Amino acid sequence: MQYAYSSSFYDIAKRFVSAVKRIGDPDLSEMVANLDTSSSAYIADAHELRRDLLVVIDALRERAEDPTYASTAATNGAFLDKDVLLKLKAVENPRLDPRKLVKMCEELNDAYARANYISAVLLLRAIINHVPPIFGVETFSAVVAQCGRSVKDILSRLNEDARPIADLHNHMLMQRAEHLPTKNQIEPYKASFEVLIYEILSKLPSSQEKGEL
Repeated sequence: MQYAYSSSFYDIAKRFVSAVKRIGDPDLSEMVANLDTSSSAYIADAHELRRDLLVVIDALRERAEDPTYASTAATNGAFLDKDVLLKLKAVENPRLDPRKLVKMCEELNDAYARANYISAVLLLRAIINHVPPIFGVETFSAVVAQCGRSVKDILSRLNEDARPIADLHNHMLMQRAEHLPTKNQIEPYKASFEVLIYEILSKLPSSQEKGEL
């Protein structure tokens, strides 16, 4: 009987955690990211999980009382601003197809909102490696080198800081004690990434801008 009760509780807990992640708030997603919702035969494990879930429920109740939460969560949950992403989707270029870049940006936003920070930081690195041809060069280091001073300082953060973090999580072998990436490791590069996308937009005008010309 104890196992039956415990199993039913874990089923509900899994659905609850999935629902929290669908909200798209990385702070909430991070709260549930490391919760173990795999079934356990021990009722003590279920009680411990229940305590952790109550903390998340309290956080949800606080957010439900905030009338601005929906708009705040949408902004907080996007690594790349959604309006900027829409501008990128409008790009049409006969020389370079932007669809893969758009897809990677969409998946980056999704991973970031769900607190899947390993996926997010690896996607960020993949985008950095993907875009140099837009600037007429082969490497992102060359992209940075040809920029004006102000933009160079901003994009250097992606090349000199964000890339090594991604490489760390991509190349480090399994260890006895792992240190998972957190929001703090990737969030500081939102501004630099947005500047990069605006630089890309200046190189690949949208169909609307072409019509205006």
